[in-house]
Amino acid sequence: MRFLTLSTLTIFAGGLLLAADSQTVTYIDGNLADLAPNTGATLYLNSPQSMELRTPLHKVQVPYGQISKAELGAVQVHSSEPEAFYKVWALPKRLMKSETQQMTVAFKDGNGLNQTMTIELPKPAASALVATIERHSAKVAESTWWGDNYWKTTRNRDTWGGAGTVAQK
Repeated sequence: MRFLTLSTLTIFAGGLLLAADSQTVTYIDGNLADLAPNTGATLYLNSPQSMELRTPLHKVQVPYGQISKAELGAVQVHSSEPEAFYKVWALPKRLMKSETQQMTVAFKDGNGLNQTMTIELPKPAASALVATIERHSAKVAESTWWGDNYWKTTRNRDTWGGAGTVAQK
């Protein structure tokens, strides 16, 4: 009976850890006053109203409603140091390469000031983060329509580069 209770509690605790949606990121650049470039941080997505970037010394709240732009940047491939070929146990390290992707987020802070931050995170987490931001922020979802690259509409009028007519329905 005790074993059953212990295993149930262990599974429950593991589920709670997985439910805490957090990701280890690196703050690359931006105009956040409290953070220095190339600072390691944890990005928490637990709240439906905001995401939170935490370092050991500072905490930055980014409300989803205040995000005006979220775009993915360059993908970077990181390979491990080469090991000697006779070390067969290092074969998975030689075959696997970790990929990270930069992401730039523009938002307004609590004082109404425009802020930007560029973070670097694993590639699968970057695309999941963009989807999460688009789901919670109507501004970002509206501004990233694929048709703006092909047609002139009222939404992309500032990128036309000259005179033209608006596409009609």
